[in-house]
Amino acid sequence: MNLAIPLAAAALAAVATPAAASAPQQSQRCCDTITLVRDAAGQPRLDKGNATRDEPLLIAAVDKRIDNCRVLVMARDSRDIRPEPEVSIDQARLRPAR
Repeated sequence: MNLAIPLAAAALAAVATPAAASAPQQSQRCCDTITLVRDAAGQPRLDKGNATRDEPLLIAAVDKRIDNCRVLVMARDSRDIRPEPEVSIDQARLRPAR
């Protein structure tokens, strides 16, 4: 019984490591896929700026995947797809009210 726990932990670590190592590759592949699809749809290249109050970015409430990459679909033009925003652990942490 004492040997089973370390073996299970080692097996889980071996399975988790390749997925974690390929995450940047997956992210880059998805960025490339989104760029190709936008080019094919005649959409301009994405700029990394934020939305403004004058022109908010509205997204459609759909679960869309292209080549196993999750994308956001804009509400006003369904050909306009964008990558999901990256979320850091710091953003997801609860913060006390001030």
